[in-house]
Amino acid sequence: MTERGTRVASGAERPPMRRRLGLAEQVLVGFLLGVAAGVFFGEMVGWLKIVGDIFIKLLQITVIPYVSLSLITGVGGLRYDDIKALALKGGGVLLGVWAVTLLVVVLMPLSFPEWPSSSFFSTSLVEEAPTPDFLSLFIPSNPFDSYANAVVPAVVVFSILVGIALIGMDKKQAAIEPLSVFRDALMHVTGIIAKLAPLGVFALIASAVGTTDIEDLARLQVYIVLYSMIALVFGLLVLPALVTVLTPLRYGDIVSALRTPLITAFATGSSLIVLPLLVEECKRLIADATSFGEKAQEQADTSVDVLIPTSYTFPSASILLSLFFILFGGWYIGSEVSVAAYPTLILVGIPTLFGGTLFGIPFLLDLFRLPNDLFQVFVSLDVIGGRFGVILSVMHFVAVALIGAIAVAGRLRLRLVPLIRFALVSTASIAAVLIGVRAFYTYVVVAPYTKDQALKGLHLLINPQPAKVYSEVPEHLKQADREPASLTEIKHRGVLRVCFVHGSYPSAFFNNENPPQLVGFHVEMAHRFARHIEVPIEFLAVDNETDGAERLNAGSCDLLMASLPISAARAVKMALTLPVYRSPVGLIVRDHRRNDFQTWGDLRELGVTLRLALRGSSETLSAARAVLPDATFVPIYSQDDLKNILESGASDVDAIVAFSEEGAAWTLLYPNFTLVVLKPTMFVPMVYATTTGNDGLLRPFNAWIVAQKSRGTFDKMYKYWMLGEAAKIERPPRWSVIRNVLHWID
Repeated sequence: MTERGTRVASGAERPPMRRRLGLAEQVLVGFLLGVAAGVFFGEMVGWLKIVGDIFIKLLQITVIPYVSLSLITGVGGLRYDDIKALALKGGGVLLGVWAVTLLVVVLMPLSFPEWPSSSFFSTSLVEEAPTPDFLSLFIPSNPFDSYANAVVPAVVVFSILVGIALIGMDKKQAAIEPLSVFRDALMHVTGIIAKLAPLGVFALIASAVGTTDIEDLARLQVYIVLYSMIALVFGLLVLPALVTVLTPLRYGDIVSALRTPLITAFATGSSLIVLPLLVEECKRLIADATSFGEKAQEQADTSVDVLIPTSYTFPSASILLSLFFILFGGWYIGSEVSVAAYPTLILVGIPTLFGGTLFGIPFLLDLFRLPNDLFQVFVSLDVIGGRFGVILSVMHFVAVALIGAIAVAGRLRLRLVPLIRFALVSTASIAAVLIGVRAFYTYVVVAPYTKDQALKGLHLLINPQPAKVYSEVPEHLKQADREPASLTEIKHRGVLRVCFVHGSYPSAFFNNENPPQLVGFHVEMAHRFARHIEVPIEFLAVDNETDGAERLNAGSCDLLMASLPISAARAVKMALTLPVYRSPVGLIVRDHRRNDFQTWGDLRELGVTLRLALRGSSETLSAARAVLPDATFVPIYSQDDLKNILESGASDVDAIVAFSEEGAAWTLLYPNFTLVVLKPTMFVPMVYATTTGNDGLLRPFNAWIVAQKSRGTFDKMYKYWMLGEAAKIERPPRWSVIRNVLHWID
């Protein structure tokens, strides 16, 4: 047998090669493996978030320069006549699609189910929301600064101006060609990084699924379902129907011709790779459906050649639809974006999204004071929703190209009856999705509310000192006119006696352990001080500040550890300590009235009609009347009074004045209420108290406060109890197969 024959025979015996998985299939596998890893290992795979962050930052590397180069080369390659015609016709279509998309975006929150949601106090509530500086956002006075700080709107304006300047230059190709090569090089870099997508998606999904609460997972599906359904309705019904109404093209022909690019884009998750195919299909559709002359057909083909690549550099309908995530994020964490902020979201959001969602969403989250962690949630959800969004993107490019090209050729038609029919069908379809999603998640799938149990399940950060808790004054403390005890006398006596206002969330309350344990910020402070002086504690419950002051001055307790606003009047009755922390003044209001009370001016405008409930101490009432002289105040004399008002729905008052940390905790227990921090923010220093003249205890206690602050102990405690880090630490490990089914770990 010859050598050639041997090679042929050997080749015949070789088994057939298996087809390698494409990138899209690899990403899908990575997604499924990520879900499986998150469910199986739970919080053990939380560290993969670092890998996901690296992948996101790698993807962001080329975004800003690519957007800039695409706009410069795209606009610069046109002629002034092209710019004028396409700007009027194609730009008009683009703006029309944008307008309809944005209208739907602002209506989508109507689909949110009425699921109760509240959160611990956040320092972001006291930060003044920045007023966007539109001049700096859009006018690149220093383009290099705009590039360096990723100010996408300014970069876009600068790039368009450079592109327009190139149009009239004789030697513009000398600049456009190398810039085009550089742009293509950036796309090549993006392609290289995209090969890491299976690993990046696996890490993001695994960490998200493994660390997200079950309740949060239920909330997340609202976004996925709503975004996907709206994208499908827009992409497969509204936009092709709009083309049908305004052009001679038929709906069936459009959908049939675009089956291949739609399926390809959905499978790969990218509309970029099907742009050449879209150009050819749009030309064929126009040629088959119209009887243009040779010149008109050539003009339409040229318009398609320009419109599809150019429209790709502008935010598509699916990109604009991602603005919905900002509104969803506010609902998701229980801090809804107000309707008054919608214009800012639109005006800033559109130019920001020229840089894509990888830059746009973090920028907008920061603008609206929403946690940056939500961006991780967005990236995870976009793996699913983006597949449906890419269908909308493809139809967006096609609609702009077909309507714009036929308009440039002068064959656009406006027929009243089909236009009205289109508007009615589109409106009905979108309304059906919005109403259907809301109904489904209101009556079929309802996420359980558990944050009240998270609050009641908290424990002390440290091992407690031996302690006794008395709900009433014990016999051995009923002697009248007991002399105040100095620190030395307390040590000699062998017990520290502390008065606390019972039921003060999150400062002094009983958790849901069996038997219940007294916990909270003030309680832990007492335990830490008792440990410092090496004595056990006796806690004595009081109803309010007045009751506590009486017990304090009668010698029943050494310290009154409650949230006491510092004031001259209190300093006369008791000896006040150094400030422990500053608390912003807020209001507990019913959810539907959160936007009625944003500033102190809003309260003053209500005048004599305003009814506010607040602490019943004379000092607090006097301070409130000085700020709001026309309002009517309903005193709250105990925590039980506050509880009764909340349980009754606060029907007799407009709002409840509260210090923000405690007010936020009460909204966890009564999630139909929310906390509003009035602007400008008014901070009040909070102190503890001892008996007047008891310098033998006051001085060493103040020295201890200073020492604990310098060590960061108070800051750690404040974050734990007041800012909700306690809920993150104290919550039980997320359900996982390895822990809850196989019991391989505790």
